[in-house]
Formats: sequence, C-alpha cells, structure tokens
Amino acid sequence: MEFRPARALLLLVGAHALFTLLDATGKHLARDMGVPLIAFIRHGGQVVLMLAVLGPRHGRALLKSQRPRLQIYRGLAISGFTLFFFSALLRLPQAEATSINFIAPFAVMLLAGPLLGERVGRVRWLGAPGGFLGMLAIIRPGSALDPVGIGFVLLTVVCNVAFQILTRKLATIDNSLATIFQSALIATIVSAAMLPALGLWGAWPQHLDRQEILLLLSLGVTGAIGQWLFIRAYFWSSASFIAPLVFLQVLWAVASGWVFFDQFPDPISLSGMLLVLVSGVATLVFETRRAAWR
Repeated sequence: MEFRPARALLLLVGAHALFTLLDATGKHLARDMGVPLIAFIRHGGQVVLMLAVLGPRHGRALLKSQRPRLQIYRGLAISGFTLFFFSALLRLPQAEATSINFIAPFAVMLLAGPLLGERVGRVRWLGAPGGFLGMLAIIRPGSALDPVGIGFVLLTVVCNVAFQILTRKLATIDNSLATIFQSALIATIVSAAMLPALGLWGAWPQHLDRQEILLLLSLGVTGAIGQWLFIRAYFWSSASFIAPLVFLQVLWAVASGWVFFDQFPDPISLSGMLLVLVSGVATLVFETRRAAWR
C-alpha cells in the first residue's frame, strides 16, 4: 500500500465535515420530530444506499460474519449511540456534546489492556486525567447545561466505548464493509421497533416541507459517505497517522454550533474542550513515537 498522508488528511477532513453535518442535521430535525424516527431514517438510508451501491457486487457477503454475536452487539452499540447522542443534541450545544463524547477514546485506551490485551503505557495514564478534567470544566456547576442532556451524552460515551472496542475486535475477523452494513441493519431494526412508542421520545411530524424531507434523506447519505471516506483515509495512511486527527472533529463541532445554531462555548467550556483536544492528541502522538523507537 502506498503511503499518501495528504490524500488521507483530505479524506479525513471530508469525513469529519460530513459527520458534523449529520449531527447538526439531526439536532435541527429533533426539534420537531422524534429521535427514533431520525435514527431509523439515518440508519435505514445507509442500508438502502449500501444495498444499491454494494449489493450487486458483494451480495450475501455483506451478511457474512465469523462472529455474528459481536456484530449484533456492535449494532446495538451504534444504535444506542445514535439515539442517545441525538437526544443529547436536542438539549445541549453541539460543541459541548461532541467534546464530552470524546472522553470515549480515553476510556478505550484504559480498557484496551484488560479487554483487548494491549499494553497501556504511562503516557495514556497521564493523558486520561487531562481529558477527564476537560470534561469536568465543560459540565461544571453553573455551566447552564441541561442535566438530562448531560446524562444522555454520558450514555453516548458508554455506547461509544463499546462500539470502538467491538470494532477493534472485529477488524481482524470480518470484512469492514460487512461490519458497517450489519451494524446499520441492526440499528435500523432497533429504531424501527421503537417507532410505535415514538410519543414517549419525541413526536410524529405533523407536516414536512420539501427542505425537511431533503434533510431527512440526507442523514443516510452523509452517514454512509462519511464512513466510506473514513475507511479510505485508513487505506492511504496508517492508524498512527489518523488517530490524533480524530480529535479535530471538536473544532468542526464548535464551528457548526456557531454557524447553524448561534451557539458558542463560554471561555471556561472552551478551555475544557481545548484540554480534551490537547490531551488526546498529545497522548496519541507520544504513544506513536514511543512505539516507533521500540
């Protein structure tokens, strides 16, 4: 494989832009309709798109798995992630919700030892408190953040940790396209099962104009294309190059919240986001350099 860092960076920037746009669209739509409906269209749209593009070539291979139980768990994790995060975005600014959610990579770093058999170095133990303190600065008393929204985003973190750990376990077992498809399929089934109880978690839209219909349809498209760009970034680069850049999505979230919702973090929250960002990038950079010197 040829190493093309510039191409990988452009692909990653595109993926992060689409993921941020997906979150902003979900936040906007969640004001007028139920979160399960948004999740159903987001994942169902991805399933339809993948079937249309990949179905003729891959067929039943999209449903094959050496560890189907892990695929089910991963699908449940991403389903919970979507439901909880969109619920959090309904109550919290996008930048704050995204930044709190980025505590998940630190949790994965610390759990990699007992769950994945990976060695957890001292740098990770030093970086994790920085990320945790950054989160505390964001959700501090007096920050005016909705406690229910904070609860939803913390549930999102739990689902995100499970999702990332299961992704690592399945990465060397199953085809990545099959993993993406099966997770989207399971998440579609879960969200569809919740539609009858939509009144408990939002409301049915009374009237949809053309713009709202287009935004709903865009959820599956932006999610699927964003996932594809993210995978292609790994194809043209290495995990050690990509990993520190993942935290830059916090910057996209700040810009999105400012542009679309006129929400900008206060100085203390902004400092907390910066601490999460710096702690994550520094941890991954130092871990990568240490591994290179072995």
